Amino acid sequence: MHAFSEATGVAITEHLAVQGCPVPDVDEVSEYAERCRVRLALGNAEVVMAMVFAKLLVKMWAPHWKFAYTVSVSLGTKYMTEGFYLFDIVAHVTDEFSLEVLQQGEQQALKVYPFGDMNARYCQFRNALVNVGVRMAVAPAPGTVHIPADEPELHVLIIDNSSEVAAWHRALVLTCTPSARIATRASVGEAINYLQECRTRSDYVHLVLVGLVLHEPEELHGELELQSVLQLPNGLNVGDELDAMMESIALSPPVDFLFKPLVALVTTFAEQVLTKLQVRADGSVRSCDVVISKPLTTQTMRVLVQGCCV
Repeated sequence: MHAFSEATGVAITEHLAVQGCPVPDVDEVSEYAERCRVRLALGNAEVVMAMVFAKLLVKMWAPHWKFAYTVSVSLGTKYMTEGFYLFDIVAHVTDEFSLEVLQQGEQQALKVYPFGDMNARYCQFRNALVNVGVRMAVAPAPGTVHIPADEPELHVLIIDNSSEVAAWHRALVLTCTPSARIATRASVGEAINYLQECRTRSDYVHLVLVGLVLHEPEELHGELELQSVLQLPNGLNVGDELDAMMESIALSPPVDFLFKPLVALVTTFAEQVLTKLQVRADGSVRSCDVVISKPLTTQTMRVLVQGCCV
């Protein structure tokens, strides 16, 4: 099962629990989300946008989560692509709701949904699903580690001043998707130069795995603590530089389909980062979308690989 389907099940059941509604089994919700994803051939963009709509609709139509999510899938898919019709759901996913009832649901939803800054909402919900997936990461069933062959090619940048850690992360990526293209860099400057070069040739990076400590130990004085680490070039700077790059590009006329890679900060300081720095509602910290404690595992890498594709 896709990591986003698992995370969708957790997110919807948590929304229902907060409202005091009867809560279905999380596996039931996840399996329905996976059925929608597979039978409608949805990509990550459509799955994420479905949750953008579902947060409001699940609350509005609680406890009828399945109807709310079904309408959300339709609206999210229509928002992100063309050539999708409500009849596709009736024909390929479920006939539990008639075409007329689904049409009425769409009309009601469009009357109340507060559109605005949808790009920011997309990124927030993508981050939230990835963070839920990382939190709930479990070993996949045999034969389900590799992403499907029809997924877009994966381009990963690994940034760590330890060659051993970089090699381990590289091996984990290849375990999940053997066809991935992987670059490794050891410093903030090298990483940003690589990202700028890729941007120049429209060769986008999907996933950035970055350590926090990106300088030599002798540059630090005394015990290795978070504040001393942050005073020198570090992994958070990579996310900040990426955001600055994206903002400068956004001011220019668009020439291609630009997107920011998923940035995962992988560090032994994860607990300190999450307690001492501001963590947004979607789980991101500064410009890093997800913060994960070392050592990185195959289960967590599976979530990152599946979650970073567009």
